[in-house]
Amino acid sequence: MSTSRRTFILSAPLAAVAAGAAAATGAISAAPLPASTDSAGPRPPPSVGRKFNADGSPFRFPGNTIISHIPLATALSDALTSVRDTLAAGSFAPCLALLPPSSYHMTVFEGVTESSRRAGIWPADLALDAPLAASDRHLERKLEGFALDTALPLRMRLDEFSVRRDPGATLRLLPADAAENRKLRRLRDRLAERLQLRAPDHDSYGFHISLAYLVDWMTPQQESDYIAVQSACFSMLQKRMPVIEIGAPAFCVFYDMFAFDTQVRVGQGRQRISR
Repeated sequence: MSTSRRTFILSAPLAAVAAGAAAATGAISAAPLPASTDSAGPRPPPSVGRKFNADGSPFRFPGNTIISHIPLATALSDALTSVRDTLAAGSFAPCLALLPPSSYHMTVFEGVTESSRRAGIWPADLALDAPLAASDRHLERKLEGFALDTALPLRMRLDEFSVRRDPGATLRLLPADAAENRKLRRLRDRLAERLQLRAPDHDSYGFHISLAYLVDWMTPQQESDYIAVQSACFSMLQKRMPVIEIGAPAFCVFYDMFAFDTQVRVGQGRQRISR
């Protein structure tokens, strides 16, 4: 296999561990993913018709956000890509919309989306009926002159990777220690004040990296297989990178979940990314 290829399959021993664990678990105590129903039959997972189509293709979902990109060709990106490719080979893969590695990021501070037009999740000093493009410009202007005043990199540790907690494939993160937590929470507080945007979950916001979204309910066997594979992947990640380092945040716009286009790098004055 060419070393330039941008996919990396988990090593054979780990793949075997995952497969063996899936076979050994059989029926598990947790219930299968809930196929909610109404009079018209089973309702699709929440991401269908919002962020994705039922076939796994991206649904138009425009908005803006402040994220730290995970650059390609780095140890973290390569490890996450190996997890992605392992998920793609599982019996449960048809139920997942896998994200491209180029989209991987950690959200530092949520912006707004076209559908999030209500008090608390929309800038307090911007009309609720303002065009989304106006919110892009509004927030970008407010970030001009904002001092990052935060030591980089942001140091995080892996917390959880389980479909029992999150549908799809969500790698939950925690700040590496108490000092890192204070640093990151302070940055979020300063951004909330600057942008006049403080969501109800501001203080409890959970940091994460998304690898896939759920687009179809899993059968009990698929869920059992998935839980075992996630466990093996999580163990691999913890061994390879007990602490991960995240770079400088950027203000981005997006049209769907496949790409996040940097507009300005937070804390770098009026420097705008040329397009």
